[in-house]
Amino acid sequence: MSAALWDEKVAVTGATGFVGKHLAPALLSSGARTVILGRSCERDFDHYRDGMRQVAFDLTDEEGMVDVLRRERPQILLHLAGTRGHGAADKRNAECLEVNFYATARLLKAATRAGIRRIVIIGSAEEYGNQPGPLHETLLARPATPYGVSKARATEFAVDMHKRNGCPVVILRPFTVYGPGQPPDMFVAEAVESAVRNVPFPMSKGEQRRDLIFIEDVVKAIMAAASKPGIEGRVINVGTGKSHRLRDVAESIWKIAGASSPLLIGARHATADQLYDTWADTALAKDVLAFESEVDLKTGLQKTIERAKLQSSERAKSCQVM
Repeated sequence: MSAALWDEKVAVTGATGFVGKHLAPALLSSGARTVILGRSCERDFDHYRDGMRQVAFDLTDEEGMVDVLRRERPQILLHLAGTRGHGAADKRNAECLEVNFYATARLLKAATRAGIRRIVIIGSAEEYGNQPGPLHETLLARPATPYGVSKARATEFAVDMHKRNGCPVVILRPFTVYGPGQPPDMFVAEAVESAVRNVPFPMSKGEQRRDLIFIEDVVKAIMAAASKPGIEGRVINVGTGKSHRLRDVAESIWKIAGASSPLLIGARHATADQLYDTWADTALAKDVLAFESEVDLKTGLQKTIERAKLQSSERAKSCQVM
């Protein structure tokens, strides 16, 4: 991992999310002094207690954030907190805007006032919307989902803050992230869970393509963005530069897992905002971060399935004991 973060004090929001749970131990391995910022202390990090501190942090309170950041004095702030929204469309819109845009805007202002040296925020490939690839960072944002809209607004605000007052922010745009521990409402995670349990998996026709990047590679990109000099104000794609049909991905999962239950391709109806393709132009990441994805799709799926099988076995043993 990154030697450049040795003895740096790094604060992280959203550390209990999918990416955060992989990032936090990687930061500790790099020698970073890690501070988890959240509304309450989480037991998820109890086994890292010797090298990690948890501090109360409220993303709705700008003045409170300034006080915490000035007291803790991290050199680097990694902002992973976010949501895809829940419930009806209006509720999803409001939730995404509040968490992904307004909270991020407050945090950027607080971090700038507190003198943070480097801020990394997480955008999304959904900011591009339905455009032909490879998707380059100079393309205009055309988001088609509440999540994409809120992330695009946060990116625009961050870039503008950098231009106006030198806010030391870097924006990463991950494409389709997958790997062990992903919430089951995402495609790869849902397919893996069905394959491991050997139950039918209904899906769309799966002709849409995704640039799938393994979680370990995403963590490496975040750590590179935290430490590389002279990249403030940049928006940087984090992808593999390759795209795969979802039906092919599902078939690979079924083969690797040895599932015999039906893979029901075409049994679900895909909504309009699920039918577009994604394919990252990765040239900028190679140039300014010296980052290239290292885990190919087959290897990433194998690792994800192996972990899912292990967890399934542990759950079965636990049930037998009870």
